[in-house]
This record gives sequence, structure tokens and C-alpha cells, in this order.
Amino acid sequence: MPTPKLTDEQAREAWDALVAHEHNSLAASRSLGMPDNTFRNRIRVARERGFHLPQGIQDAMTSVGINNSAMISGGWLKTKEASIQFRLDQSFNEISDISDRIQEALSSIKSAKPKPAPAYCDDDLLTIYPIADVHMGMYAWGEAVGEDYSVDIAEERVRSWMSSVISASPSSSVAVILDVGDLHHADSQDNRTPQSKHQLDVDGRQFRAIDASIKALVYCCDMALEKHQRVIVRILPGNHNPTSYMATLFALAAHYRDEPRIEVQKVPGEFFIMDFGQCLIAAHHGDKSKPERMVMAIADRYGPQWGRTKHRFLFTGHLHHLKSSEIGGVLWQQLRAVAPKDAYSFNGAYSGKSEIRAMTIHRDHGEVLTVVSACA
Repeated sequence: MPTPKLTDEQAREAWDALVAHEHNSLAASRSLGMPDNTFRNRIRVARERGFHLPQGIQDAMTSVGINNSAMISGGWLKTKEASIQFRLDQSFNEISDISDRIQEALSSIKSAKPKPAPAYCDDDLLTIYPIADVHMGMYAWGEAVGEDYSVDIAEERVRSWMSSVISASPSSSVAVILDVGDLHHADSQDNRTPQSKHQLDVDGRQFRAIDASIKALVYCCDMALEKHQRVIVRILPGNHNPTSYMATLFALAAHYRDEPRIEVQKVPGEFFIMDFGQCLIAAHHGDKSKPERMVMAIADRYGPQWGRTKHRFLFTGHLHHLKSSEIGGVLWQQLRAVAPKDAYSFNGAYSGKSEIRAMTIHRDHGEVLTVVSACA
């Protein structure tokens, strides 16, 4: 027996529920006592029939005899006062769809239950876990570049390598999980870099890459909470993900909103700065200026922190190979990437291994230990 055709009333009921619950699909479906799959299907039909459009457009369509079930791209609206030409860009529907999907993903993130603090932590120590250039969503074909890379490989790499460095680091009182940019390979479904418009090799949809980045970092944060008294999380934008990084950042903040021992910093801007005793820690993706200029900017902008510290560290990524130098009283480290070389890097003869490293510092004496994950 064929499934009865969905009525306009049923489709509109679903859409009105979605709007009433601020586009939280899970909450809306539950309010109607409806399975999630059924609810999502009704929302899809509601879009097809134009119920997502502003009421004014719906009324205008009705006034000129356009059936809501028709998908239109434009036309003329004739009223008593005037004739108006209009056009509905396809991106309107796409943007609305993406918004709903992000809302749905965030609504499914349960608030983390507070974990018991470890029995002992050294109050004089802080461990920095900088993560550089994961490029979640990047695709690399091993036969072409020597090593495979995909969303699944990237997620597992972050999990396993962070497990390695967290396990090998001391039980410091404070941990800083610091993503220094390019957590995602693409910033949108265009699959091009936002500024230079370079074509990118990607593995699947952007939605999947963001989802994997959230799950990977939740795993890392949970591990850090088992070893450290306090965990600070910061995600910086990179030249590949100047916007999409915020989806992961806000998801983590929502997930850990009830965990008092973790601080997910929702701070605008591209610099990370904090001081710990006589130590200053700074980070930037590294795509905007040379490290020498960044050191001068830090001294100028963060004078109080600079003045009360004598051990200063600056972490950057972007160029995917390890480099270190002392610049004006700052130990600068350009970090290796988590991601391997893609076709662009391989064919351009770029070199550099992949790794994650962690640095433990003493509040008075500076760096005391660095541990490194196994290089790929």
C-alpha cells in the first residue's frame, strides 16, 4: 500500500515546530512525538513547498497564483500598486539547510557530566598541547603522494597521537589544548582556500569534517581531564578555516558547559596569550606575518604580561615543518603539521614530517620537558 501523500498542514506543522524551537530539530521532533527521520522528511517537504520562505514572499506567491509546491527561481509580482521583478537565489535554500544541519548537530551534543579531578597534580607545572594543521577533510592518495589521508585517518591520528603525548607528560595542574589553526582543510563546500582560491582535494562533505573534528577534540579533552586539574581549550583560525573553526569551538563550549574544570575560550581574534607564573605563552597560525614581527607585536600589545615574565614562548603552524629560533627573548617554534603532504605540497617538493608534541613548563623555570608523538 503506497504511503499517503504528506498534506500541507502536516508539513507546515513540522516547520512551525522547528521555528518555535529555534531550529533545534531534535527538540522540535520530540515536541510532536515524532521519530526524527519522519520529522526530517516533513521538513524537507516543507522546504519544497516554500514554507521556509518569509511570509511576505509566500503571500505574494499566493496572490499571483503560484502553488507552494512549485520550486521557483524568480518572476514578476504584479500588485495594484506596482510590478516588481524578484529572484530567489538557490543559495538561500542551501544556507538555510546548512543552518538547520548545524543546529541539529549542536542539539545532539549532550552536556558532559563533570569528571572527578585527579588525586594529585603539580601546581607548579603547566603542559601545552599545541595541535597544528590537522586539515580535517583533506584527501591524499598514497600512490600519488606516498601516504593516504582522509577524515577517518585524521580523526584517528589526532586521537592516538594526543593519547601518546598526554600519557607521557607529567600530571601538571594546568593543561592547554591549543589548536593553532587549519583544523579543517576547507572552509566551505566550495573546496577552495578562502583567499587564494586554490583548489583543494577533499574527502567527503564539509559537514562530516567538522563533525569528526568535534569528536576528536572531545576525546582529547576527556583524556586531559583525567590527568590535569584544569584544562584550557583554544582553537585559532587558519588561512584554510577562518570561519569553520567556530563550529568546532562553539560545539566544545556547549558540550563542556557544565564541566567546571574545563574552560573553552570563545574569544575573537587570531592571537592566543596567557601567562603562568614567570612564563608567557603566545600562539598564532603564522600566516599573517613573520615571527619577528609577531614578537614585537606581543611586546607592544601585551606589555604587562611581557614585563612580569622572563620565559616566553610563541607557537605557530602554517608551513608544516619544524623550525625553532630565539627571537628577542622569545622561544619561537613553528610546529610540524598533523596532516601529511597533499598533492599540492608533494608536487611542490615540500618536505616535513607529521607529529604532535607537548611542552611542560615550570612557573618559575620555564620549559622542563617536551614529549613528541611518533612521526609519520
